[in-house]
Amino acid sequence: MLIEERIKIAFSKNGDFSRILPDFEERAEQTKMALAVFTALNNSHHLMVEAGTGVGKSLAYCLPVALWSKANKKRVVVSTYTKLLQNQLIKKDLPILKSILGDELSVAVIYGQENYLCLRRLNASINYGLFDTFEQAAEINEVLEWSKSGSGILAEYPAPLSPNILERIGRDSDNCFSTKCPFHNQCFYLQAKKRWQQADILVVNHYLFFANAEADYHILPKFDAIIFDEAHRLEEVVAHYFGIELSNYSILRLLSLIYNPRTNRGIIPRLVHSRSKRVEIGQVLDECHNAVTEFFAQIRQKLSEEEFKRRIKEPNIVNNNLDEPLKKLYNTLSELKNKEDDPDLVGELISLTKRTEKVRQAIARFLDLEDKNSVYWIEAAQERISLNSALIDCSRLFADKVFNKFPSVIMTSATLTVNRDFSFLKHRFGANNCQELLLDSPFNYQRQTLLYLAQTLPLPNDEDNFYTACARMINEILKLSQGRALILFTSYQALKAVYERMKKDNFTFLIQGEAPVFKLLETFREDVSSVLLATQSFWQGVDVPGEALSCLIITRLPFDVPDDPRLEGVTESLREQGRDPFYSFQLPQAVLRFRQGFGRLIRNTKDRGVVCVLDKRIVERSYGKFFLESLPKKLPMTFNINAIAQFFKNDKIANKNFS
Repeated sequence: MLIEERIKIAFSKNGDFSRILPDFEERAEQTKMALAVFTALNNSHHLMVEAGTGVGKSLAYCLPVALWSKANKKRVVVSTYTKLLQNQLIKKDLPILKSILGDELSVAVIYGQENYLCLRRLNASINYGLFDTFEQAAEINEVLEWSKSGSGILAEYPAPLSPNILERIGRDSDNCFSTKCPFHNQCFYLQAKKRWQQADILVVNHYLFFANAEADYHILPKFDAIIFDEAHRLEEVVAHYFGIELSNYSILRLLSLIYNPRTNRGIIPRLVHSRSKRVEIGQVLDECHNAVTEFFAQIRQKLSEEEFKRRIKEPNIVNNNLDEPLKKLYNTLSELKNKEDDPDLVGELISLTKRTEKVRQAIARFLDLEDKNSVYWIEAAQERISLNSALIDCSRLFADKVFNKFPSVIMTSATLTVNRDFSFLKHRFGANNCQELLLDSPFNYQRQTLLYLAQTLPLPNDEDNFYTACARMINEILKLSQGRALILFTSYQALKAVYERMKKDNFTFLIQGEAPVFKLLETFREDVSSVLLATQSFWQGVDVPGEALSCLIITRLPFDVPDDPRLEGVTESLREQGRDPFYSFQLPQAVLRFRQGFGRLIRNTKDRGVVCVLDKRIVERSYGKFFLESLPKKLPMTFNINAIAQFFKNDKIANKNFS
């Protein structure tokens, strides 16, 4: 049987999926996507697929990938942005495929090396007391017990681990003994690598994918094609992965791993040969500590009291008083490494030496502003001060490292188009020779949804009055929706300002930042009338089907703040090219984010709910049509708040209809 026919049958009304999944529904869009993915793989061409919410895109690419891989003895990488989707693939979608295809299909999920427990480092940490507190000692002993029966993947450890512990026990290539390691035969990382080599499909995240690309594709096993899911996040990942992020906290943590005089912990007290030079080593570390304090104090002075972020345009904004102390530290650690006999401690010294040099080089690169395709900025959040950079234009790097390296690159997401046009992201990715497929959501938005556009609020730039009016309007909407709402903001400052002005009598209010994300979502689902106020990450990737999310309130169109350093760099670059930054970057980015936010509401065919937009620019500004025209067709729209009451009244029990 031809693979195309196999795909059509599998997604048909009485096909493979319907026999396994009791709620499976045949969707023409899902079959069309699956066939397009197979054709792209088979004919070696690139493809962008926008698959609206409900198409079932993960199964739509997983089946053709599996069939093509087995038929051609080829390996495919599937890369995602969020752990949520990665877990869905690993625990749900790929096991479904295995039940259809049997043992023919081999799948491996790959994490970055630091996510694999190193048994030698774990035991060395216990034997040499390489921890700072009794609490950390207890943590390490609990990890030791877990290692006897656990997976060895630290991301799957049942409790959060402190950063110092993770740095001490995670796999580190600079500190690997390979075949000389006493735990070589038990090594979790090596066992995982063997599974990778046998796998047809490798599941990774976007950051690991580009770590592999930066290493000339030597980290992962060789592969022949790529699926990028959540592809709308790729530019953000590439821009920041190939940039700099270095804080005073991260340097001080590195120094404490070397030696913490307050607790007499770190590697130095464990070195026999360091005893005669303990005073000298202490002086070098004191010099580094003082230099860190002085250097970042100079950086902090470049920010006014009101600022927390500033772009840097001139090189050498401060004196690099850290360069010499870090060189001294590097030389001291190298000397200790050459004198040490214990292989475990030598391994730790090698790792710390290399990390010290990487820090020194990152500071030098930042101060030199060496890359003309990067934007540089400084940032402060309370006592944490950081140096940062990000790429301005990722298209050439993406073309060179991805599109020109592989015959078939497939990018998919629920949001890849602006006003049903792929041009924006194709240009940002350098994806000139990429075929396109746009598949609408199968959901009946005409029946399931109402869009309410508020016209009476002040413009958002009149912040104080806007926040006050927002609070009043939200309280009015919540009465009509009986809570059951997710309220999306574009900044935490706006969230806080509006929340302070709201009445809080009738519902449980959940605030992003006051509990872990998973806990907030768990409570939001269980307490059906609760109201969740959130920003940033909650605009995308959040999945709350059912009655708990019956009302979505978008307080403001999600434009990036004008003084964002990377946005400034991108807009300057576009002006130099003779292009309008607003229409060629800022507006399309905001539309994609708006569509992601909109997509939080309707998650299945039984969901019903109202989307409320409180920013009247969507109606009053000429660019508002780009937002509206990017929403699903035949979406009912109203300017009358009473229509919200009527919408919910039409439900028999004034909530979502699950019958």
